[in-house]
Amino acid sequence: MKNKTYQMATIRRGQTASFINNGGKKRLSEQTGSVNKLLLILIVGGLGYSAFIAKNKGLISFDKAQTLVTNLSSKVSGSRNNSGDQYTGYGVQLVATKQLNQAKGIMNDFARDGYSAFVVASEAKGRTLYKVRLGPYSHKPEAVAVQDKVLRRYPNSPYVKSSLVIYKPN
Repeated sequence: MKNKTYQMATIRRGQTASFINNGGKKRLSEQTGSVNKLLLILIVGGLGYSAFIAKNKGLISFDKAQTLVTNLSSKVSGSRNNSGDQYTGYGVQLVATKQLNQAKGIMNDFARDGYSAFVVASEAKGRTLYKVRLGPYSHKPEAVAVQDKVLRRYPNSPYVKSSLVIYKPN
């Protein structure tokens, strides 16, 4: 077995420390910089993940920023409400389909089970999409609670599995 020799150079003010390993040099400052970058990535990632979890649990809200972005984008596009529907607030979107009969059937199924369901028709690229939604709800936690409830009640429904909470400003 070969012995490895390590020597530490004396560090004086303004000098860089270096390790010597059988003639190969690797600077301590390079190692420290890599470690600092890795720690920064982990911290920023952790903060982002924490904000994501808190937002999904309804603990924090980014509604003002989302409303601002929506208002700015509508001013740029020149239209405020191009979908033609009258509801505002939060909703749980179950499905978007090109077939009105399918949308009405899904809406009626959920309405029969006691949910406030409705269909929104919107036009995109010359085609009409019919979106089945539950709601509307004034606050996001209400919509998230309804989404959780239907996920527990209909665990095998493809509509419920792919549902999402949406927001439409006034």
